[in-house]
Amino acid sequence: MANRALRAAQRTAQQAVLPRLLAGDEVECPVCESEFRRFAGRICPRCLSPERQRLVWLYLASTGIEDPSLAVLHLAPEPPYRDRLKNRPTYVAGDLDPGEHGVEKLDATALPFEEGAFDRVIVNHVLEHIPDDRRAIAEFHRVLKPGGRLITQHPVDWDLDRTDEDPSITDPGERVRRFNQRDHVRVYGRDFEDRLREPGFSVTAVDYFAQLPDDVIKRCRPSRRIIHDCVR
Repeated sequence: MANRALRAAQRTAQQAVLPRLLAGDEVECPVCESEFRRFAGRICPRCLSPERQRLVWLYLASTGIEDPSLAVLHLAPEPPYRDRLKNRPTYVAGDLDPGEHGVEKLDATALPFEEGAFDRVIVNHVLEHIPDDRRAIAEFHRVLKPGGRLITQHPVDWDLDRTDEDPSITDPGERVRRFNQRDHVRVYGRDFEDRLREPGFSVTAVDYFAQLPDDVIKRCRPSRRIIHDCVR
């Protein structure tokens, strides 16, 4: 909890100082719709969204995510997205360890919602932390309406045919060596899409960066990563 409070304080301090230091109109963050002389390294000076979040938001916006009639479930919610989406009739932000106002305590493997409760589920960089990721994916499928969409972006090693995982590895150092981070339990390979399909999703791997005009790339500076758009 102390680390979380420290991160929150650092975030607040950055948001107070960086926009003034980098005032201008050369670049634009699509998430908070703010303009700056340049980004603060890779992050937005105001909402602190990194490159990958700016890419995913551009894609979410292209799918009509800002339609207020859509019921949205947002797990491990990115604060900049939450700020854009929260003022609608049905928006649920949840995390296993919330620690922030407006975020409910939710277990992705046992969601307390009826079948077909949501039009969209947004989950990014979460499944590599969950031991029973297949159960979580099945839950995302269950709580979506027919035709509803799971929009998700996760790190995948495209050189791996199969996901590298070993539930017996609990040592943080070994997890860093094997899975790149102390709280990761796997590195996904190209079979990640097969896992998404298991409960019945129709899965499209979207290289949205390749679809963006050059002027949007230059102005918004998103990173190039695959987004998975999964239809129930």
